[in-house]
Amino acid sequence: MNEADKQRYLEHYKEKKAEGEMFWPDAIAKDAVVSLMLFVLLLGLVVFVGIPNEPPANPSDAAYIPRPEWYFLWTFQLLKYFPGQLEAVAITGLGVLIALGLFGLPFFDRNPKRHPRNRPVATALMTLIVLGMAFLTIQAVVTTPPQAEATDLGVTPAAQIAAGEELYQKHCAECHGADGEGAQLKSGEFTAPLNSEDFLKTHYDDTTSEIIRFGQPGEGMQAFGLAYGGPLTDQEIRVIVAFMRAWAAPEEEAQDAKSLAALAELAKIETPSFARHVKPIFDKKCASCHAKRLKGNYSVADHDKTLNSGDHPPNIIAGDAANSQLVKMLRGIKTPAGGLMPPSKPLAKEQIELIERWINQGAQNN
Repeated sequence: MNEADKQRYLEHYKEKKAEGEMFWPDAIAKDAVVSLMLFVLLLGLVVFVGIPNEPPANPSDAAYIPRPEWYFLWTFQLLKYFPGQLEAVAITGLGVLIALGLFGLPFFDRNPKRHPRNRPVATALMTLIVLGMAFLTIQAVVTTPPQAEATDLGVTPAAQIAAGEELYQKHCAECHGADGEGAQLKSGEFTAPLNSEDFLKTHYDDTTSEIIRFGQPGEGMQAFGLAYGGPLTDQEIRVIVAFMRAWAAPEEEAQDAKSLAALAELAKIETPSFARHVKPIFDKKCASCHAKRLKGNYSVADHDKTLNSGDHPPNIIAGDAANSQLVKMLRGIKTPAGGLMPPSKPLAKEQIELIERWINQGAQNN
């Protein structure tokens, strides 16, 4: 810069300084307005876009795909090109280059002009850096698969309960019954019911989760948590507990619209079929205790056993539902064979009435 340019620059600087604004309140007011706009933008993103509902970090979950916040996605993608021990070289090298560049900027770029058009090298370099960061960010979003665990198990309570029921039937029903009523083990012993008020009220969700995760080795229950060698992730354990917790809800509250519609359809069946209507109820609600194992030597495995098996036959009097031992037990009336069945969660009114219609019409194997 020659002396004339320097003088013109100093005069221009003095003129602009004389026209300048006060830090307080002018500059502070502008900063406040911009800060408010950013806050409103972030609030809008939270309300209308939402926050991803991902499970807590679990080092033992090999299926989890770690990823940073969006503003660090470009570095996340960059590290993919430096596998293994080269990651440390990339991180250290990139950090050193940035530090040296910032430190040396006043020494190798002494151009007094500030407009981007007067600084072609610096402008081109910065443009390439920004475009590179944008490209790497887009690549990270496109090439990173979604979290299967977070999407498959649902976010609504109904979806989580449904997912929990599927997992419960796969991993727990064999030892604890399809509805937590208990089951017979290979040793001949029976497990205590999980759907009883005693269990559900004395076990918090965290307690039940820990039992599933760590198991109960002293009582023969294996660990199901990934951290202890089991097959279940923490989120899978949580939805199983959500399904178990639904047992505590009153029958009418626990049923969704689809279940209520199905019960309403049962009420419309004037001539019930044993195979199509009655046995499916027994298979779902009774078979874990009276088919897979035989409490009281009673079985609902087929039509004949449903009528005549057990320690106190007959269970059903064809044409007389009111005096049939099975109907009395379904309605909670004490009989020589026992009381309410199922013991912890009675059948819906529509299901009992359908069984009564089938018995009053002759309890046929139709």
